Amino acid sequence: MTQTILNFKLQSTNEKLTPRTGIAILGEYLKGMNLERLCNDNLPKAKRSNGYSAFEFIYPLILMLHSGGRFLDDIREIKVDLALTRLLKIKNIPTASAISKYLVKHGINGEDGMRKINKKYLPKYLKNIDEELILDIDATFIEAHKNTAKWSYKDAPGYMPMIGHINGGYVIDIDFREGNEAPASRNLEFIKQCELQLPIGKKFNRFRADSASYQADIFNYCEKKNILFTVTAKKNKNVFESIKRIKDEAWQSFSKREKIAEFTHTMQDTNNAFRMIVIKKDITPTLPHLEGYISDEVMMQYQDEIYYCIATNDNDLTSEEIIKLHRQRAQTSENKIKELKNGFNMSYLPSSNLEANAFYFYIGVVAYNLFLLFKKILDKNLQKHTVKTIRYKLYNIASKVISHAREVIVKVNEEFIQLLQVIRQRAYEESLQ
Repeated sequence: MTQTILNFKLQSTNEKLTPRTGIAILGEYLKGMNLERLCNDNLPKAKRSNGYSAFEFIYPLILMLHSGGRFLDDIREIKVDLALTRLLKIKNIPTASAISKYLVKHGINGEDGMRKINKKYLPKYLKNIDEELILDIDATFIEAHKNTAKWSYKDAPGYMPMIGHINGGYVIDIDFREGNEAPASRNLEFIKQCELQLPIGKKFNRFRADSASYQADIFNYCEKKNILFTVTAKKNKNVFESIKRIKDEAWQSFSKREKIAEFTHTMQDTNNAFRMIVIKKDITPTLPHLEGYISDEVMMQYQDEIYYCIATNDNDLTSEEIIKLHRQRAQTSENKIKELKNGFNMSYLPSSNLEANAFYFYIGVVAYNLFLLFKKILDKNLQKHTVKTIRYKLYNIASKVISHAREVIVKVNEEFIQLLQVIRQRAYEESLQ
């Protein structure tokens, strides 16, 4: 007889139980959002009449990613959850091997199809934005020890997708790149690519980026399109020379350990001059008599740590307002990339094939964007949470599914009834729009 610490017994049951009641509510919402039609209309179709439809591949994958699945093999957790599949009327779920083959076979066309689906959902997100439309772009490195992955400057093999976010974190588009491609490569082309995703009549009012986008052609394009930019500047020799010419009395206090000043700057190929906002950090200074013994390279590195520069063509906002606006990138772009990579497990890529990984990554992007839309119908106290917290508070609610008098009934703890009913009602109302 098994020895235990507490005196309860384990027994099996044939009742349909699920730890994913919230995922069933999400799945119902996705059907109301016409995901099935969008997948089957925009993604490659099976050549055989009895083959899986595009929706039968994508739908379980999105449910898996929301549930916390990391690897393709985790699709089995959705497949064996008979209560969940009963609720969502899922009859066929491909194996991990079949999904892998689907990704490889339809890589480029699949990625393009997911881009079209993402574009269809964008207007639903934009209708809740009544402020300036801001585009943030940033490259992120995904380490992947695949035999075809290229080595990056991060000293590891992997991929370097460029990601474009708009207000609140919606991913408007991605450019999935090899790991050895520089973050500064083809950024203007990517900005134009993001513009193409916008509905007719919409335009970007502002553009923010790190120093990889400190490029004359980007600045000139923004001027031409009347887009206000704030871009982290590269601190080259000319910039440092201009910083040295700033008089002591020109520095103003910004925070306890920061002072700010500004000057007008230009690059060789820019059509117009722009403001350069300089933030001087209060760190331990070098001793004056040691400067003669420090190499130029070390001195440049020291100065690089002291100063942070932001280039902008906005002549209306104050220096303080520009800094605060630019630092919002951390929440809008950088933290949202962490949510995509860690919350939706896009730090793992399933294939050695670049196009297959691009297709899979875009599925993750759409899963993430649908999560942002889904949160709009949740109570206010849930809308601020990451997907890991939503799993804990909503997705992982347990229930029993029974059939009675031709009805399917979901039995949950009484404390969750009101929460789930309200979400279902809002999902229905959203489906009518």
